[in-house]
Amino acid sequence: MTTRRLSGIHLARAIAVIVMLLSVQASFSQNGQNDNIGGFIRNVTQFITQNTHKILDKTETVIEKYLDSKDSIYIMPNGYNFMVMPQYSYNFEYYRFSSKETGQGITLMPRISSKIGFYAGWRWLFLGYSFNIDKGAPLWDINFSFYTSKLGIDLFYRKRDKGYRIRSTKGFDENAKEYFETNKNFDGLTVRQKGINLYYIFNNKKFSYPAAYSQTTVQRISAGSFILGISYNEQSFNLDYTGFAPEIQEQLSPELKFAEVKYKDFGINFGYTYNWVFARNCLANLSMTPSIGYKNTSLKMMDSKELFSNINIDLITRAAIVYNNGKYFAGVSMVSHTYTYSKETLSVLNGFGVINIYAGFNFWRKKKGN
Repeated sequence: MTTRRLSGIHLARAIAVIVMLLSVQASFSQNGQNDNIGGFIRNVTQFITQNTHKILDKTETVIEKYLDSKDSIYIMPNGYNFMVMPQYSYNFEYYRFSSKETGQGITLMPRISSKIGFYAGWRWLFLGYSFNIDKGAPLWDINFSFYTSKLGIDLFYRKRDKGYRIRSTKGFDENAKEYFETNKNFDGLTVRQKGINLYYIFNNKKFSYPAAYSQTTVQRISAGSFILGISYNEQSFNLDYTGFAPEIQEQLSPELKFAEVKYKDFGINFGYTYNWVFARNCLANLSMTPSIGYKNTSLKMMDSKELFSNINIDLITRAAIVYNNGKYFAGVSMVSHTYTYSKETLSVLNGFGVINIYAGFNFWRKKKGN
């Protein structure tokens, strides 16, 4: 299983078009035919190249003017055009299903999931590839992040249908507990998750999110900021309780014998983030943004389906420790999401996140004035 980072995809497409046209041109030249077509392709290639540079330069100017202006006393801009970075990632997740009627509860967690990847970037855009180094990785795990001084975007899509283990149980008799102690594996859960988080940084002149999470700036003096954001996510949990032994199925509360819980969540989050410069070129960040969400829920039992809505509180947490002297950088970061779902008889608590360990360097200095 492999995971791809989607940042910079438009830049990659532009490069691919140019390479394709050059290849066609070379083919015509080798055959010594159709000089007119070859000349036309050269002109088109030149036109695309020139306009690609203009579009990128214009995009950079707009982003710096409206989204990424800084107070240079507090924030040192990146002085390079490109960066490269290897990265190790560790994914974690958990799911707890509880019956409010009987007090029964089951917590499922997968095995360790980790990846190694290599990334290259141009200013705000990043493109990379990572691969799994163990058998416990999610079936799909796609993430995209874009940070500027004012605005930030997080996108994610995840799907997993195997590799879960029973971590804890509550409300079962001694025979069931003994069974759970010796039968930890459970492949009867399929989870699908996708969502987007958009947020605005109030103190964007003095506080830099990119300094903590994308290494494109350096925070010189400690500063913090309030964050306001909106989010949308969809989650579904398909549970095949017949994967348990018959004696467990007999004890299982009716509320836990659902076929699917699926909800759409619209949330508003507000919190605080702080960059602590505890030594020269060294930064620690902590960000917590509670979210109040309106959930549209579908609960499907084996022989019935129920639709309802309610309000729940979720939480997005970020943390990072970074060393960055402007050219070389290294650090560790963590982003986690916690979601709650609750009705009169059933509650679901789930969370997932990623811890990244990385090191890299910047190169190709920008021209003065850029």
